[in-house]
Amino acid sequence: MTGFVPLVVGRYLGSRRGFTRVVTVFSVLGILLGVAALIVVLAVMSGFRQELMGRILGVSGHGTLEIAGLVDKDAEVLAGELKKIPGVVDAVPYVSGQVMVSANGSASGAYVRGVGGDALPEVFEKSEIRNQKSDAGRPLVIPQGELVVGGGLAAMVGALPGGGVTLISPEGARTVMGFVPRIGSFGVAGTFDVGMVTYDNGLVLGRMGDIQQFLHRGHAVDAVEVRLDDPQKIEALTPQIMQVAMRFAESPVDVRFVPWTVTNAEFFRALQVERVTMFIILSLIVVVAAFNIITGQMMLVNDKTSDIAILRTMGATKAQVRNIFLFNGLLLGGIGVAGGVGLGMLIVWRMDKIVAFVKALTGVDLFPKDVYFLSELPGRLNATDMGMVVGMALVLTVLASLYPAWRASLFNPVELLRRG
Repeated sequence: MTGFVPLVVGRYLGSRRGFTRVVTVFSVLGILLGVAALIVVLAVMSGFRQELMGRILGVSGHGTLEIAGLVDKDAEVLAGELKKIPGVVDAVPYVSGQVMVSANGSASGAYVRGVGGDALPEVFEKSEIRNQKSDAGRPLVIPQGELVVGGGLAAMVGALPGGGVTLISPEGARTVMGFVPRIGSFGVAGTFDVGMVTYDNGLVLGRMGDIQQFLHRGHAVDAVEVRLDDPQKIEALTPQIMQVAMRFAESPVDVRFVPWTVTNAEFFRALQVERVTMFIILSLIVVVAAFNIITGQMMLVNDKTSDIAILRTMGATKAQVRNIFLFNGLLLGGIGVAGGVGLGMLIVWRMDKIVAFVKALTGVDLFPKDVYFLSELPGRLNATDMGMVVGMALVLTVLASLYPAWRASLFNPVELLRRG
């Protein structure tokens, strides 16, 4: 009798008739759509978080080290010492300030940053600088006396590469004629595009010496950006970074290190809460489909009462009868889960085409970059997320199949045969 359980499960899978078949089909489709929706949403949320983290931290660094009274010569030495720490890949001094960018009769507010070393970080690999190529294996360097302007900002004020812009700083001087803002003229070496509207529309980069001179900072440095090979190591490396920084400070109170987990804590925590909330809400689709499996299995049990009586009379045990209907429900759930995984992976794989098709069909931009910060809809499949979705769906399927299978095993074969 050991080999007949899979045989009966296979026969019952295709023997459903009438309303029982309709309920079964809709329960499988419900699980399929629920699993697919969960996979797509979790992939988008994971991709959105990874892209935002990569671009935010790529521009602002993984940590900011501030030391009171730090000057550029000491900052360069400090950066060299920080790079010796295992896990630290780069340390860049910078000076920054808020300015108004003006060109061709247009103006817009921006954030100007002068970077030490004069080379752009890897996140600016899509930058376009005259006489330089980002694919040449060398970092892009900002020319002396020129700026690299965000692509969105350049388009707003008409700042073309090879042209010029005027920076106006609110840190001016008071004279007998009134307040006079600080004004400086720079050439436009090129533009950059990191795919994040916050930076593309509001950031200007230049050499640290040029920006120090424009802002009248002398040789002062605002801070040193620290970049790691893995952002998650920031907490572990903080004591070593602070130990190095103490050598360049007169007092411990003059040193302040702010990791990205503090700077962007609320932002990334909000993304995590939204991700968990979406998972719970979309899981209800699978829960509803699981209730449909209970209905379909109970209808199948009632339809097969005579078969149960015959199998028990022929020697089938209660456990074998229970396993027949348990595995039957589990097989239905497995079909729905497998189909959902396949559909979800297909949607994530062709997401850009689907978004473009919907936009062309409806004329509505599903992912406006001025709302969602990024210029494209990201999707990242994660094995952990997929395992969690599949496991949850299969557990719900098993739980939905337990009660009908248990009821089937309790039938008395003598009573069933007596009733015909």
